[in-house]
Amino acid sequence: MGRYMMRFINATAFIRRINIKKLIATVVILLCLLIGFLVYKSDIGVTYVFCDSVQHKVMTFSESPEEIVAKAGITLNDKNSLVLDYYHPDEGKKVIVVAEPHNVVIYDEGKQVAELTVAGTVRSALDKAGVKLKDGDSLNFDEEVGITEDMKIEITRAFPVKINVDGKEKTVNITGGTVESVIKQAGINLGQFDEISKKMTKEIKKATSLTVKRIAYRTETKTVKTDFKTKVEYDDSMYEDQRKIKKKGVKGKSVNEYKYTYVDGKVTETEVLSSKVVKEPVTQVLIRGTKVRSTGFTGATVKSGRVISELKPPFEIPLNKNGRPVKYKKVITGKATAYCTGTTCSTGAPAMPGRVAVDPREIPYGTKMYIVSSDGKWNYGYCIASDTGGFIYNSSTVVDLYMRGYSTCRSFGRRNVDIYILEWGNGIKNWKTH
Repeated sequence: MGRYMMRFINATAFIRRINIKKLIATVVILLCLLIGFLVYKSDIGVTYVFCDSVQHKVMTFSESPEEIVAKAGITLNDKNSLVLDYYHPDEGKKVIVVAEPHNVVIYDEGKQVAELTVAGTVRSALDKAGVKLKDGDSLNFDEEVGITEDMKIEITRAFPVKINVDGKEKTVNITGGTVESVIKQAGINLGQFDEISKKMTKEIKKATSLTVKRIAYRTETKTVKTDFKTKVEYDDSMYEDQRKIKKKGVKGKSVNEYKYTYVDGKVTETEVLSSKVVKEPVTQVLIRGTKVRSTGFTGATVKSGRVISELKPPFEIPLNKNGRPVKYKKVITGKATAYCTGTTCSTGAPAMPGRVAVDPREIPYGTKMYIVSSDGKWNYGYCIASDTGGFIYNSSTVVDLYMRGYSTCRSFGRRNVDIYILEWGNGIKNWKTH
């Protein structure tokens, strides 16, 4: 009995060993199937083959493209070809395209340049036709698109747009677009106040140039000195070439706020936004002599010992012992009056002693004269016909003499004078030529 029991136990152990081995083998097989399924589903070791828009999924293990295509059940012939642009296993690209030949027409800027039968991609057709693309040129298809029957490939050529910015010139090749799109394509960032030579919305259809101006503004506060004015007083006791400062002028001081406009880094405009006087300027008082030195000519005294005119003649005026010109064109004797009002003559010349009012119909503008009172008490001296007045319509006055101060005019009154014409004027109202 004991012997049979031992045999039974040994048989049971053997059966158990056999079942464990089967179980292990079954598990291994199932794991392999599972791994294979996962590999298949995860595309590890899978290559996709496209032929006539049909996708073939092929498990591959280092086969050549031709072997992979054959494994997909596709037979190659002398008409079709393999496109391997997307087949780079080392980079994870595993797509093979079996291209059939198709008729293709290529247009360049609307003009037909090639008609051919080719298999592959748009790029293959361009290469076979010898058509080159330049920077910026565009196609109506992507270069990697597969060729289809009767495909029409259209090329739009780019043109250059030159952009002057920041002291440099950038060139962008485009086939069209707005100024704004070109600026973005060129990678130019515009500031808030920057200006462009053309509107941002303007369409660009041909080669052109643009200019970008960098505009910036800056304000600054400065303390500046302000010039003083000069007041002139006249002294009969001093000669006309003598000057004396009665009161010295002092510059003032102001605090100004300026706004500067910069264009491409340079100041093009300065605007004073505000000005506050912190120190008033002191007016300078200058004393100028009016007495003419006796030289034997021009301004020699008569009986009065004073020449009223402040003009200096451009040429010598020889005088006789009575203080009258020796050489002259004509002498006119008539009534003269005096005036001291107004700042500008009718010819545009500044009013001053030496510029006199006349009837330009009788004495043309620009006429150079020497005037002495007929009694010899007043020597007006060298003068120029520069002004006119209402007296010419209702008075017998021949000349109106400009003098400084009402008291001087009143003292002169109305009296006869001798007008020595030294040089006739041309009558033109251009005092700078007189």
